[in-house]
Amino acid sequence: MEQKKVKIFAIPFAGGSKYSYRVLENKVPSHFDWETIELPGRGTRMQEELLTDIKATTDYIFREIQNRVHDVEYIIYGHSMGTLLGYELAKSIIKSGLKAPLCLFLTGHEAPSLLKCKRISAYEKNAFWQEIKKLGGMPGEVMENEELRDFFEPVLRADFKTVEGYKYQAMEQPLPVPVFVRVGSEEGILEDELMEWQSETKFKLDVQVLPGDHFFIFKNPDHLISHIDKAYAVASNMYKYKVQC
Repeated sequence: MEQKKVKIFAIPFAGGSKYSYRVLENKVPSHFDWETIELPGRGTRMQEELLTDIKATTDYIFREIQNRVHDVEYIIYGHSMGTLLGYELAKSIIKSGLKAPLCLFLTGHEAPSLLKCKRISAYEKNAFWQEIKKLGGMPGEVMENEELRDFFEPVLRADFKTVEGYKYQAMEQPLPVPVFVRVGSEEGILEDELMEWQSETKFKLDVQVLPGDHFFIFKNPDHLISHIDKAYAVASNMYKYKVQC
């Protein structure tokens, strides 16, 4: 009997859509099934109202996956805003009693308890786009085209407002899920801001700094996917050991 594929539920970064990780999705080995969650107000859900609250967005993602995790091994992946949402999603999953993910693979973010975030969602237009340019990740054709910028601006502002309103709440117990964190060497995230992730998992934290800026994930997609594949192997072995014990 053919073995079921391991599901990767990927959560987009600010301004992202279900197509934002396509370059990564195209690189995953055949034992993975990658799905990027489409958030309201963009892509195929363009007609839906944008969300600007972390809890509402987490609840939305939870509803999207809750009936599809019972009989499949799965990983939660998120980058930047997607990291915060992935972390909160895992908390909701554990609290609800649903089958837990094999692991969280999170990129481009310090620990949620130490969130650093400029409040740029209310910046005037020029200042707002200057900040977006500094972050990188936005295609050149968007940055150079005013009509495209006007198209993406409401989505970006909504997503930044979501992150800016985030309020960290510590769990009574750390997540019973392994956590793997990768950040870019040029992001300016300090070691103690990364190691604080250890407070969020009962397993030993796996954290590495890879070459690149905030969007290092797209500079060498094969390398990042190899990290995800190795994380899956490590987490799967942890699970098998726990079952045997």
